[in-house]
Amino acid sequence: MIRPALAIARVKLVLELRRREVLFAMLLFIAATIVIVHFALSGAGAGGERAAAGMLWAAVVFTAVLGLLRTFAAESEDGALDALLLAPIDRAAIWFGAALAQLGFLIVVEVIAVPVWWLLFFQHGGPRILPLVGALVLADVGIALVGTLAAALALGARTRDVLLPVLVLPLLIPLVLAGVTATYGAFGEESDVLRPLGFLALYDLVFAALAWGTSEHLLGD
Repeated sequence: MIRPALAIARVKLVLELRRREVLFAMLLFIAATIVIVHFALSGAGAGGERAAAGMLWAAVVFTAVLGLLRTFAAESEDGALDALLLAPIDRAAIWFGAALAQLGFLIVVEVIAVPVWWLLFFQHGGPRILPLVGALVLADVGIALVGTLAAALALGARTRDVLLPVLVLPLLIPLVLAGVTATYGAFGEESDVLRPLGFLALYDLVFAALAWGTSEHLLGD
């Protein structure tokens, strides 16, 4: 199953990078959010560490939803999804490949956006890098898993662009809370980030198992 999933993810990444529409929109959205909030809070000392952490995670989640709107969209419009469903591969590989592609988009966006966030809010010091990177990676995995599952649920709906955020945002609230807690805890002791990081890892495992078990039914219907 791994090889078909990697092939699907590679094709999706290459196609979206060639079009540049989704990636450019995600980069523009997260950069604009960071800059606007920074200047809105600049009068209060950039809003403090907690405000900066919350702003980062809000920007990451809403940017991810913007990218998730394109999940399975190209395949369903061009009829490629029907061909994938007829291919002699595990249907979970289709979901896994789409999730890997979404994970790649998020990582590319954050590699550019997080340094901008750091420079604007933390000219003199900031959170410890390793806990912050760990929280972002675990959260990206969770967003990709949950978002791809929600995209599969909304695949056949006419109002997919409206239904997808309604489905995915409530599921991402625990992830955002844990991410904010981990980011804010990165300013303190190491023990302050262990619990939220553990929660993020458990969140990823639970939704990976859930999506794995339901992908055959969701994509089949």
